[in-house]
Amino acid sequence: MHRKSLLRLLGGLVLTLLLAVPALAVEYEVPVVTGEHWMKSTPQERKAFLVGAATIIELEQEVQGDTPPKKTTIDVWCKGLAPYSFDQMVTAIDQWYAANPDKVTRPVVEVMWYELAKGKAGKS
Repeated sequence: MHRKSLLRLLGGLVLTLLLAVPALAVEYEVPVVTGEHWMKSTPQERKAFLVGAATIIELEQEVQGDTPPKKTTIDVWCKGLAPYSFDQMVTAIDQWYAANPDKVTRPVVEVMWYELAKGKAGKS
């Protein structure tokens, strides 16, 4: 009888774990840095954010190697941001948020993509 109860308990635990697996497959939400965060940060923090973003772009470029997938944004990021120094990017993003105070909830990475990288990539 004791053994039977233990087997039922283990069976219940296994069933519970199997039912929980789909819940573990939920996408993870990455924190988003918006203009609100950007404008409250120091120039050094802004620059550090851009250094981190550039590092991720560089890492992705390295991982993709010589044969990147057909649908990749890495070339646009690299080509579009190449004309900027980190200080120039900080200034450009600062100016964009200053000119668009009603859009401070827009993520910084969107501003980097649409206002800096994508625009410059086609002009080289």
